Amino acid sequence: MSDAKRIAKNIALVVGGGTFRAVLMPLFTFLIARKLGTENFGKYSFALSLAYVLVILGEMGLPKMVVRELATHKEDVNKYIGDMTILRLITGLASMGVIIIIIEINSRTADSRLPLFLIGLSFLVFTGLRRFFDAIFQAFEVMKYQALVDMVDILLTFGVGTALLFNGYGLMGVAFAMMAGATISMALDFIILTRKLGKPKFTFDWAFWRKMALGALPFGIIGLITFLFGYTSTVVVSLVKDNHQAGLFSSAYRLIMAVTIIPATCMTVIFPFLTRIGSHSPSRYREVVRLLVKYLSCLSIPISGLIVIEATQLISSFYGRAYVEARPALWILAAIPLFSFIYIPLIDLLNAHYKQKLNVIAILMSAAINITLCFILSPLFGFVGAAISTLVAEGFLFIIMLFFSWKHMKIHPRHFNNWKPLLATVAAFCTCLPLRNMLPFFPVLITYFLLYAAVLLALRTFDVRDISLFKSLLPNKATY
Repeated sequence: MSDAKRIAKNIALVVGGGTFRAVLMPLFTFLIARKLGTENFGKYSFALSLAYVLVILGEMGLPKMVVRELATHKEDVNKYIGDMTILRLITGLASMGVIIIIIEINSRTADSRLPLFLIGLSFLVFTGLRRFFDAIFQAFEVMKYQALVDMVDILLTFGVGTALLFNGYGLMGVAFAMMAGATISMALDFIILTRKLGKPKFTFDWAFWRKMALGALPFGIIGLITFLFGYTSTVVVSLVKDNHQAGLFSSAYRLIMAVTIIPATCMTVIFPFLTRIGSHSPSRYREVVRLLVKYLSCLSIPISGLIVIEATQLISSFYGRAYVEARPALWILAAIPLFSFIYIPLIDLLNAHYKQKLNVIAILMSAAINITLCFILSPLFGFVGAAISTLVAEGFLFIIMLFFSWKHMKIHPRHFNNWKPLLATVAAFCTCLPLRNMLPFFPVLITYFLLYAAVLLALRTFDVRDISLFKSLLPNKATY
């Protein structure tokens, strides 16, 4: 199977699994909120949020480092499975120590210590190990195993959790369901990994651990800053204005961040390929990036247009009519996908070629601009000022990533001249804008994308190679 078709297949698998998770897990959260009540749902949210932050801190970029190194040294897979499993287990258990201390000193969790402990354990140890095992699958570009185990994890967590919630087991039932999904899926990952790719070789190589930890540190910094990027604006607005303003900004920002899952998912698949071809085939990685940006632009531009048209409907559907006031922020933030769908691939391109320090510089500068502008604009314009500062920071990150990719990877900005999806979006936007107050949401949505697709095809946006890639997504008997 060609590289292009392999990548297309893997993207389809990962996106399919991601869509499955995106449907069931929010539904599970809704059921938890309804069945547990405000107080217990708050405890659950506290434990989950704390565990998620500690997962990021505990792994500090190790999965990305494993993908990059192992993609070009697959013969060392046994050592990676053995030694890195031990290292990840140690960091997971250390993070669990933090969870235990916080639970013990927080008197409000006295009656729910065991379920909160189990939620932390499922995330920090078992899910943490799974993220490492999945990194090895990504390095070998065999996403079918990751997608399969993801579905098992989601179905177990959702099925067991729903059954226990409806039978009155409350927070303990949720914790048990999360433990069941995390432990069984981790065990499946490990079994598939050791049978298909290699047996663990435990050498307890301290020099290897140190090399991996230090090499992963820039990836960890990037991940942590990116995770905190939008939350910083929310905190600033809350400090200089009030929680109401912060809530309005956060509601709009979270909708936009949900969209960035698309390029992030694609890069999960493409990153090992970029690492494998290295810097010895500049024409190949330039072509991959060009095609990727082309396809992502065909998604990001119409998505931004649709968000502007249906801002009111989107906010009220997800958050209720009380949040419709956040429309101005959503209109401003709707431009972010135009930037993020391009700079995310460029960030991973530099990561693949051992230039992650440039990414750290770019993201730190963008975060500094965001915080500075937010402190200036939020007192004047509230949540709208925070939206403006976030958009300016994202635009700056886009520009500096274009500059770094041009200077260090010789990718000229002309590769990103995607005027055809822009023209198709303008045509769909101008047609559907007057219809938003005349027709329900779904007819407008269907009209918008049908018209967009028609103009896109009329402009002959896709050539023979594109069509061949699309056909490769159809089921066949190809093997990896």
